[in-house]
Amino acid sequence: MSAPQSAVRNQNTANENTANRKTAKKKRFELSRRARRLTLAIHVVTSVGWVGLSLSMAVLAVMGFTTEDAAIAKGVFYAMYVFDDTSVTVFSVTAAISGILLSCGTAWGLLLHWWIIAKWVITLFMTIFAWFVIHPIVIEATENTAEAGGVPPRPGWPADFLVWSVPLLFALLTAAAVISVYKPWGRTARGRRVTGRARRA
Repeated sequence: MSAPQSAVRNQNTANENTANRKTAKKKRFELSRRARRLTLAIHVVTSVGWVGLSLSMAVLAVMGFTTEDAAIAKGVFYAMYVFDDTSVTVFSVTAAISGILLSCGTAWGLLLHWWIIAKWVITLFMTIFAWFVIHPIVIEATENTAEAGGVPPRPGWPADFLVWSVPLLFALLTAAAVISVYKPWGRTARGRRVTGRARRA
C-alpha cells in the first residue's frame, strides 16, 4: 500500500471515530438548561418538604408515645396517618424521580460518584421502609386509638415502634441532605474511567 493510500485510510478511520463519538454523545440523555433548572427546583422543594414532613412525623410519634390523654393520642396518630397517606408519599416519590432525572440527565451521572450512590441507597431504603413498614403500623396505631376513651390511651406496640423508627428516618433524610451538599468520597471506578475517556476524546 502506498503512503498516500495509507494516509487516506487513516484519515477515514479518524473521521469514523469522530462520527461515532458524536453519535454517542447525541444518543446520551441530557436535560436542556431550562429542564435542568426546573427539575432542580422541583427536587430541592420536594426534598426539603420531605425533611420537614419527616420531622413533623417524628414529633407526632414522640407525642403519641408519651401522652396520657386518649383524645390527644387519637388526634396525633390520625394526623400521622393523613401526613403519611398523602403528603409524605407525594413528596418522597417526586423527590426520588426528580433526583434520578438530575443524575441521568446531567454530567453527574447516576453511578459515577460515591455520594450519589450513598444518597440513593438511603432514599431507596427509606422509601421501601416507610411505605411497607411504617405505613401499615401508622394505620394500626390509628385504628387502636380511634375508639379510645378515658385515660390512658392504648395505641399498643405500634407507638413503641414508631417512637424510634420515625426519628431514625428523619436522621437518615438529614444525612442525605448533608451528603448532597458536601458531595464527599470522590468518583467511583466507573466515574474515573468515564472521565479518562472524555479527556482522551
